[in-house]
Amino acid sequence: MNAPTIEDVTRIANISDPVIRNLNITQGYFELSKAMARYTNGNPNWCTFAVWASKQAGQTIRKEDLSRTFQNVFHNSPEITFVLNTIAQFSEVIKRLPEVKAINDFFLKIINPDDAFKHSAHAVAEGNKKVFFEIGGEFARFLSVFKSEQDFTNENINQFCAAFKPGDPPGGQQMLKDAFNSYYEAWLQNDSKSKMESILYADLLIGYHEQTRLQPQIIDALNAPLIDLEDMRSKILSEIIPSFWLGIRYQTARLFNRKPPLDDAIDKLLELAKQEMREVITEFMMTLYVPDNEILKLGQDLKSGFPEELKTIINPKFKELLDKIDPTPNSEKESGAEDWGDLKDRIHFIADFFRSYFKHTQLYNSPFTDERVKVLKEGKKPKGNL
Repeated sequence: MNAPTIEDVTRIANISDPVIRNLNITQGYFELSKAMARYTNGNPNWCTFAVWASKQAGQTIRKEDLSRTFQNVFHNSPEITFVLNTIAQFSEVIKRLPEVKAINDFFLKIINPDDAFKHSAHAVAEGNKKVFFEIGGEFARFLSVFKSEQDFTNENINQFCAAFKPGDPPGGQQMLKDAFNSYYEAWLQNDSKSKMESILYADLLIGYHEQTRLQPQIIDALNAPLIDLEDMRSKILSEIIPSFWLGIRYQTARLFNRKPPLDDAIDKLLELAKQEMREVITEFMMTLYVPDNEILKLGQDLKSGFPEELKTIINPKFKELLDKIDPTPNSEKESGAEDWGDLKDRIHFIADFFRSYFKHTQLYNSPFTDERVKVLKEGKKPKGNL
C-alpha cells in the first residue's frame, strides 16, 4: 500500500460528493498513518487518531439517523406536546387533526428538520475537507521528503519546516512546524519514553492546530437548526391560519402594540425544536467509535487511564503545552467536554484521549474492508453500514 502523495491529497479534497470525499479522506488518513508508523516506532501519529474522527464525521455528513432521532424526541417531548396543545387552541386546522401524532407530524413537515441537518452535514463536510487538505497534505509532503532513514538530516527538516507560515492558528502554522520537528526529534531519540513523549507532543500540537482551524465549522454545525426563526414562524402561521385572518391579526397586534399569544406559542415551539436539534447534532458529534467495539461519549470523563510510560511527562515543551490546555495534566479527571463548541473544552478532552489511547493497538485497524476500499476508490459509495 503506497502512501497518498500531495497530488492524491489534492485530488481527494476536490471530490465534489461530500460522502465519497469523506470515505476517501478516512482511508487516506489510514494510509498516511501506516506510512508514518515506520518513523514513529509503531507509536500512533496524528493521522492514526484522525482516521476514527473522520469516520465518525462521516455519520453526520451522511445524516445517518439524525432526522429519525429528532423525530422520536419531538414526538416524546412533554414540553413540545404542551406547546402544540396551546397552539391548537388558536387554530381550527390543528383542532381538526385526529390525534397527537398527527399534530406532531403536521408540524414536523413544516419545520423540515432535514434542512437543518443538511446544513450541519455541510459544515462538518467542509471541516473534514479543510483539515485533510492542509494537514493530510503536510503529512504527504513529509513522506515525500523523508523517504528513507538516510533522509533524516538537519538540512531536510529545516528545508521542510521553512514552508510553514509563521504565527498561531488559524492563520499561522507554527504548531505544525513544531509538531513535525518533534516527529523528527523522536526519530533520533533512543530512549523509548522520550520517543513516546515527543511523538505524543507532536500529535497534540497538530490536534490543537486542527481544532482551532475547525472552530467556525463546528460552531456552524451546532448552530445550524432553524436559522431563520421569523421565516419559520411565518410558514407555520400560513399553514394554520386562513390568509384573511393573518392580515387582521397583525393589524390588531400593531394597534395594541402587543405580540399575539399564538406567535408566542409558535416561538416557544421553535425554540424547543431548535434546542432538541442542537442536542441531537451535539450527541452525534460528541460520540466517537474506537475499535474494537468501544463507543466514547465525549461529554464523559475518560476512564481507561494513562499508559505507565505517560503517567508523568518529562519533556519540558510538552509540560508547558499541557499546563496551557489541560487543567488536570496528569489525570483524566474532568476530561469530558461540557460544550463541544468550546475550544478549551474540546482540546482538554483530546489531550487526555490521545494520551490515554496512545498504546491502544486497535487504532491501527483498517476503517474499511478491502472490498469497500476498492469501491470507494472507484468513486462509489460502498454498500452496507459504513
